[in-house]
Amino acid sequence: MILRFIVENFASFKGQVEFNTFPSSKSHNHDNHKIDCGHATALRLGAIYGANGAGKSNLIYALSFLQRSVLSGSVGGYDLSGVPFQYDPDCPDKPTGFALEFFYNAKTYYYHVELQKHSVILEELLLCLKHRDIELFSRNASAIKINGKYSSKKMNDSYIDAISRLVRPDMLLFSFLGNYYPDEVPIITDAFRWFANSLHLVQPGSKVLFVPHLLETNKSFADLVNSTVPELGTGISRLEVRKELLVESEIQNNARLYKAYSDAKNMPGVPVVLSDATGKENLNIISDNTHNVYLKKIVAIHSMNGVEYEMPMRYESDGTCRLIEYMLLFYGISLNSEVYVVDEIERSIHPILIKSIIRKISESNDMNGQLIFTTHESCLLDQDILRPDEIWFAQKDAEQATQLYPLSDFNIHHTANIENGYLNGRYGGIPFLSNLKDLHW
Repeated sequence: MILRFIVENFASFKGQVEFNTFPSSKSHNHDNHKIDCGHATALRLGAIYGANGAGKSNLIYALSFLQRSVLSGSVGGYDLSGVPFQYDPDCPDKPTGFALEFFYNAKTYYYHVELQKHSVILEELLLCLKHRDIELFSRNASAIKINGKYSSKKMNDSYIDAISRLVRPDMLLFSFLGNYYPDEVPIITDAFRWFANSLHLVQPGSKVLFVPHLLETNKSFADLVNSTVPELGTGISRLEVRKELLVESEIQNNARLYKAYSDAKNMPGVPVVLSDATGKENLNIISDNTHNVYLKKIVAIHSMNGVEYEMPMRYESDGTCRLIEYMLLFYGISLNSEVYVVDEIERSIHPILIKSIIRKISESNDMNGQLIFTTHESCLLDQDILRPDEIWFAQKDAEQATQLYPLSDFNIHHTANIENGYLNGRYGGIPFLSNLKDLHW
């Protein structure tokens, strides 16, 4: 679970700006949204509102930048010229900082890193206890410390000296230890794996690519999909997977398919993705233990007057395809303690439908994970769905720097219509428009 995320001098963020999921003492509804995270409590929903250009997506971008850096192990491969805040001439020469507090496997971690150009100038990972924090490792320029109480006997001064010489200035020590010393410092490896296994970022153009394979091989996922999709009003009664044996001699003239076939044969059990020309249909090519290679694709079953019709996914709407991709999100937060952060969650989806989906998540007592999203959809501003401390606003100040603040900062009565209040500008986070008459409209 994400407890809090702090970003500084990155994109539209100038000074330190914090987003958190801590419950406010002012909010008393939806107790089922609270998640016990050891000595802390987190909320399992978070909605971020704001005008276009206010910086909502930059928060997701910052979290994505941090995750990609941790998983790749380096910041050297990124163009960082536009990363610092641009409206202050001093900011490009100042560090860019990220801090993320998260709960995973019954432990709370705090990871902090500061970058300047392509160098890591400060990095630390803390284990957060109720009354104190324990430093698991720290790095200040080239000086590295690793807590010996949480490492194996092999992680002695000689090892640490060798690591200090191996870790380049553009490399993250966190990733280096997680990748190359997983058994020597298991608690650090555990924190590192959270970034790979439990944190999922969904951008507007991103695709969930392995749904056909998962739908065929995971019964609990298939059951969730086919119990949920018929309720969404798309006309689909269920989804099925069609599986076709590929014969090498018959596909050699199809260059894209043959390459996917060859790749799959070299990686048994790992699905290879092949998208069709529309971008709506993602085919999975997979080799089994007998070296047979199969093509898997999803088909939608529609029922009309007792007759079933099979429809390829390329004929379904963009919104329907996105809803089906969201099924993996529902699966992750319902059955696992996974975190999904979605930018523009309502894209291509009707307001009534997205409200119904978020209401379903809100009312469920079985959700174990966390969903954080940005949106413009005002119909979700409903206290029957979200707590005031789960609603955040992004707004730029006089210096064009993004500020974040929760609705719970205001005195909100539990019966207040917060959608009307938001649209009337009571809480900020809306566009400021010039007089259209001045534009001769």
